[in-house]
Amino acid sequence: MRILLTVTAGPHEGQEFSFDRHDTFLVGRSKHAHFQLLAKDKYFSRIHFMMEVNPPECRLIDMGSHNGTYVNGAKVLAADLKDGDQIRAGHTTLRVQVRRDERSEDDTALLSRFEDPAAPDALPNVPGYVLERELGRGAMGVTYLGRRPGQPALYALKVVKPSFQGSQTQVNDFLRAARFLSQLDHPHILRLSEVGGCTSGYYFVSEFFPGRNAGEILEREGPLPIQRAVGWANQMLQALSYAHAKHFIHHDIRPTNVLVAAIDGKEVVKLADYAVARVYQAAPFSGLSVTAALVNLASFMPPELLFNYQEVNPLADQYSVAAVLYHLLSGQPVLDLPKEERKRYSSLLRHQYVPLRDHRPEVPPALAVAIHRALSRTPGQRFKDIAEFRQALMRAVG
Repeated sequence: MRILLTVTAGPHEGQEFSFDRHDTFLVGRSKHAHFQLLAKDKYFSRIHFMMEVNPPECRLIDMGSHNGTYVNGAKVLAADLKDGDQIRAGHTTLRVQVRRDERSEDDTALLSRFEDPAAPDALPNVPGYVLERELGRGAMGVTYLGRRPGQPALYALKVVKPSFQGSQTQVNDFLRAARFLSQLDHPHILRLSEVGGCTSGYYFVSEFFPGRNAGEILEREGPLPIQRAVGWANQMLQALSYAHAKHFIHHDIRPTNVLVAAIDGKEVVKLADYAVARVYQAAPFSGLSVTAALVNLASFMPPELLFNYQEVNPLADQYSVAAVLYHLLSGQPVLDLPKEERKRYSSLLRHQYVPLRDHRPEVPPALAVAIHRALSRTPGQRFKDIAEFRQALMRAVG
């Protein structure tokens, strides 16, 4: 299955773009645009609109353009697209086609849906576990506290509900990739022990870590002491150095995925959901998760997720750790995005942030410089790897 975009009118008439997997697609005059119009259509903004595709699903978001984006003649800020839709911006029109391969097994389960719990607050049924209560919920799914019948050990179970059930081949590929994550064994990574399917979707079983997440601690206590915040970052970077050596990128580092607990008188940090988002988003049935994350998590997302989604590398994790550290030290997100969704996207593309020491002058200059470098919009301007970033942080605080 694939999505085909064909330019049916305008200076680039006849040009086609084809997508057979999860990706992002930017249209505009900017050098970062995947479909770059330059000066041939002067009514286009630098980044006019963005599309997220994950066949058969496709979503368009206007990125704060000056002259608007139209779908089937109606001006839109966002639209879920279907086969036959016409997109117009400036003098350019594109047609959307959803192409299904003949007799493709991948198409057999598109309309199958997972069951919802009998009541809104009912706990899902996960084979082999008894769920006790909800621990939290996020963009991907809901996490529960559970245990095996008759056993005292506690587990954290994340249940995600896909956009559709998917074919057996798609499910097998997803489960194989997800189970591969269980080989990650590090004191600062929440250990994944099991992945499987249930009537409500798919579940990920991890060790239960009885701490709070960094976002909760920041909300209660305010900006952290410098040594404490850098100490947390140090533990995160140790975990990333280990995982990157095994070619695993986290892809979803944010305050709620940084868990902290006092153990034997010391604060221990663990990264939760390691690589879970990336593995899940690679599955065709995961739906349109990038544009959903833009609304709430944009301050911790590396810019290359928009510009080069398929080629994201370990430098993306470096950016996210720096964004979390900036947040812990200042109490402010890196990007002060407007509340109006239309303006949020254009602000995200500009990637302008307040220098850390403007928020907190007592931050050592060398520490601010290291964090700012890791926050570079261009990955090549960051530290060459996690180890170099960690060394810079440690030197900055003595």
